[in-house]
Amino acid sequence: MSTPDNARLIASSGNFQRVGSVTALRGGEPVAAVVDGQAVAVFAVEDGVIATAGICPHADGPLHEGEVEGHLLTCPWHGWQFDLQTGVCEDDPCINLARYEVRIDGDDILVRI
Repeated sequence: MSTPDNARLIASSGNFQRVGSVTALRGGEPVAAVVDGQAVAVFAVEDGVIATAGICPHADGPLHEGEVEGHLLTCPWHGWQFDLQTGVCEDDPCINLARYEVRIDGDDILVRI
């Protein structure tokens, strides 16, 4: 199967796990969680909810502490920026942020690794 290099979600056969509530997320703070042993960060963006790896692939910074403007996430440690829609790093397009499948069930945010 062919997919664009920078616009893929991580393929998964795992189960969805609850990571938080939409109400809390809409309150302005990203959600930090661990799913299947992986750190995950969940962000509210204008057109939905996006889940990514919780650790910056550049220098292991805690991405849930980063700033989000539109679809652009800035790592709090070194200021590297990632497009939340594609996972592409604005500072080095060879680095991609893993993104994960999200489902909303009522007020629950569910993520699958």
